[in-house]
Amino acid sequence: MKTSHSLARGTAIAAALALSSLTAPTQAQITRAQPTAPGNVPATGQINPGVSPQPSSQSADFAVIPTPEEARAALMQPISKQPSTGDASAATTGTSAQGAQDGQQGSQASAAGASNEPPPSGPISSFGQTIPAKFSKRNDILDHVPTMAWPLPLSDEQLKQIYDAVMADKSAPAAGADALKPASELSPDQALNVMRPLPDSVRDIDGVKGLYYLKAKDKALLIDGPTRTVVAEIKG
Repeated sequence: MKTSHSLARGTAIAAALALSSLTAPTQAQITRAQPTAPGNVPATGQINPGVSPQPSSQSADFAVIPTPEEARAALMQPISKQPSTGDASAATTGTSAQGAQDGQQGSQASAAGASNEPPPSGPISSFGQTIPAKFSKRNDILDHVPTMAWPLPLSDEQLKQIYDAVMADKSAPAAGADALKPASELSPDQALNVMRPLPDSVRDIDGVKGLYYLKAKDKALLIDGPTRTVVAEIKG
């Protein structure tokens, strides 16, 4: 009886040793397959992963800012105030979308009436200002205009009227005014000494109420007084 118990115990020990020898290399292999990141050194507190900084994901063409003339021309383009039914082609972009819109004018002219408002176009329920930039060259241009450089919605006649009124000022052009442009900030000296309220003859034009002006050599600069920021420039 003792001999059978000893034999059973020996068999169990041998089986355990055999199982241990089979599993040990696998555990060691798993441990070696997961090395610590070379930049992480817990003993010193270093947590740098050792990876070079990646460049910004910002699109490169976003820095291409339209000129004031391009921005104003886009802003003044007629737009549809009626929501689109989604009939316009959604496979075109930029100026091609404008061509698709022009092709629909024959069938939709009655909806636009006698005005110069173009017919609805673009994705369903979109209109004028809400058409995504990839379907509207106008909105694509305006999306690239900095907020402080957004053009004023003034007609050519209004711009000429303001320019003539400012240039009628017999004072010398303000020092440093030629270097200013939309979104520029006036110096404290310019704001205190040469920034003036618009002349009475143009002060009530919609879009310029409350603005000031600065006279340059060949352009008139319209200024938002509280922020001393140029909001528009008008060239002769």
